[in-house]
Amino acid sequence: MVFLHGWQDNLASFHPLIPLLPQEYGVLLFDWPGHGLSEHKKGDHYYPFFDYLDSLHQVLNHALLSPNEERGPLILVGHSLGGLVASCYAASFPTSINGMISIEALGPIVEPEHKITERIAKSLNQRLNSAQKRPRIFDSAVKALQLRASINKVASEQLMPLVARGIQRCDGGVSWRHDPKLRNEPLYRMAPGHGESIIKSIECPVLAIRATDGYPALRAADAEQRTRWFRQLTLVELPGTHHCHLQQPQQTVSLITDFVTKIQTRT
Repeated sequence: MVFLHGWQDNLASFHPLIPLLPQEYGVLLFDWPGHGLSEHKKGDHYYPFFDYLDSLHQVLNHALLSPNEERGPLILVGHSLGGLVASCYAASFPTSINGMISIEALGPIVEPEHKITERIAKSLNQRLNSAQKRPRIFDSAVKALQLRASINKVASEQLMPLVARGIQRCDGGVSWRHDPKLRNEPLYRMAPGHGESIIKSIECPVLAIRATDGYPALRAADAEQRTRWFRQLTLVELPGTHHCHLQQPQQTVSLITDFVTKIQTRT
């Protein structure tokens, strides 16, 4: 099982789940570039969405996951951004991925074609302005944790591992460790037709976990349409907000293990 964390999060987003999983599961977690303890991109290099696919491809083709090694089914588990990446990867390599678990994500983010020039102009101007901004400094780690808990609507103790990995000491206190360039709007988003094509190309079973108080777009009419494009979809709602897997770790793991067991019986 390869766990893919969300935007401006880090691999500790999944720490509450790992001890609850069956011990026989092989588990791999990593920080996306610019996140957690991973290096930032140099100079003026940013973080376009498709680069995350390249990062995942390199991880999966590492020697430890080579095709010659005996292993069970390969399952991607993605939260938010991680779920978007997982859907595109599973669609592009349908014979390599045996299952996908998507938490608070339902296929890639898309945007109407006519908005492309507006997006390019806005993103380029934002890059110029953001280069002049100074990183935010907190008096203590507790202040950073409190802010993050308030924004995510998650209890501080549930966010503590994620925030602990996501901050660093600096002059005057602590600051976020992730690359500030991550906050810039992307230059490009896929058109609706691309999103439909990707979802329809996912051949493996998919478990989608949606929060009752998560992103509204995941409960909109467009999301309902998307559910009909998946070939093998199980959609479940959990109580909580966008980080519902932190709020309901036991329920999340129960859903995951049931899903994996069904896949194992097929392979």
